[in-house]
Amino acid sequence: MDKFLYLLTEGVKNTWRHKMTTFTAIFSLFIALYIVGILATAGNNTYKVLHYLRSKYKIEVFFKQDVSNEEAVGLIHRIKKIKGVRTATIIEKEDAIRIFKDQFGENITDILGYNPLPVSAVVNVDRTRKDPLRVEPIIKEIRTMDRVEEIRYQGNLINKIERNYQRISDQFPYFSGIIIFIAVLIIYNTIKLSVYSRRDLIQSLQLIGATRLFVKLPFIIEGIFIGLISVILVFPALLGTVKGLNYIVSNFTSLSIKLTFDTSVWIWLFTLVVVITLIGSYRAASSFLK
Repeated sequence: MDKFLYLLTEGVKNTWRHKMTTFTAIFSLFIALYIVGILATAGNNTYKVLHYLRSKYKIEVFFKQDVSNEEAVGLIHRIKKIKGVRTATIIEKEDAIRIFKDQFGENITDILGYNPLPVSAVVNVDRTRKDPLRVEPIIKEIRTMDRVEEIRYQGNLINKIERNYQRISDQFPYFSGIIIFIAVLIIYNTIKLSVYSRRDLIQSLQLIGATRLFVKLPFIIEGIFIGLISVILVFPALLGTVKGLNYIVSNFTSLSIKLTFDTSVWIWLFTLVVVITLIGSYRAASSFLK
């Protein structure tokens, strides 16, 4: 127990002896972990944003003028069976008149003497799938129905949103890996400087028979201590960032999206920092031991 307390005390003292180096390491590691945390939080919320955007996707299907409401119902049942379609809602001729009046302030039947508006349908796509949604196959299958006159949809916008989502999902693991690698280098170089400044003491300890593990442990504890301080500071920073973004979204935009901060991200960062500090500290201490 005394030996463990000695090693723990030495590890903490090492961080105090090299205050400027320690502060630089904590700040650098904090930035690296903060970026990883932001990426993880963004990954958790990206699907929520995509889910919201998909709920706004709208495909308008206009049937031919002579299609009755009853015939349109049968066509809509066929549309609902298409893969990727979530709902399809009929807009009857009478509903079309009301919508026209709401938008333009005029009753089209009073102007023309008859109702020229066809029966139509509003098709909403599946918004729960994780993989990118392709609208073109849905449009192509609807076009095969011979009673369909016209289809309107925001094809370019939908494709751009889905393409960007896929690009972000593909690049996320690589970018996170680079940041984690940088974090390991920060710990490694910090401990290496600490070990180098005490190389004479290390050699003396080895001469009197101290084991390699006994010599390494204070530096490993120092690395873990630096990592823990950094990850403790990251938690309120990430939480504050998410709350700040929610404030901006709710007060300055019309989006009805509420971002969330999953505490498992912080637990994951905590585990990550313990692992990388163990690896970085152990390798740095080993490089000076004979």
